[in-house]
Amino acid sequence: MTESQKSRCLRALADAQIFSALTDAQRSALLDGAASVRAYKKDAVIFSRESPARCVGLLLSGEARVLKDHVTVSVLRRGGQFGAVTLYNPAEGFVNTIVARTACRVLFLKKEGVDACMAENRDFAVAYIAYLSERIYFLNRKIEAYTAPSAEERLLLYLEGACGASGTLQNVNLSELSRQVNVSRAGVYRALEALEAQGKLRHRGKTITLRI
Repeated sequence: MTESQKSRCLRALADAQIFSALTDAQRSALLDGAASVRAYKKDAVIFSRESPARCVGLLLSGEARVLKDHVTVSVLRRGGQFGAVTLYNPAEGFVNTIVARTACRVLFLKKEGVDACMAENRDFAVAYIAYLSERIYFLNRKIEAYTAPSAEERLLLYLEGACGASGTLQNVNLSELSRQVNVSRAGVYRALEALEAQGKLRHRGKTITLRI
């Protein structure tokens, strides 16, 4: 890793939910001993069940899709993380597939580096547990989305997870959206119109912005 790469990675770690709990010295040591950066073209597989390494991935640039059985569960953007939930699971293999939605760069942090951070910094361990708790909440929301009684509720619950902190989902494909929420394409379009009429979102072209 070059010095310029390390500098960018240090900034990314400082901004990341989990790794911001580390000291500057601990973040630097983590990069020196247990990290690598890789670049991916659009549609390239970043991580999957076949990936042997146990690590946490942090998106440095671009966007990536999280797939489960060929269905997009969520979209990762700059600063998004993957692998933390399964890092300490004794079962072999990553449970999802991460695919580059655009050209992107990813920082990989090995398990042994995360282990050392856990042992050295209690705040980091607490931040890690808090992140796992948030993921459980997110998964519960996904379950609610699949079991919601109406198309509008199902769509809104899905969008709350897919839009993330920005509240905006771009390059929306209605056919893919219908698969995500198990509603017909026409049903999704009607649900979007109804939710927009209720003031809960704004739908323009391929962009959806939440207003809740």
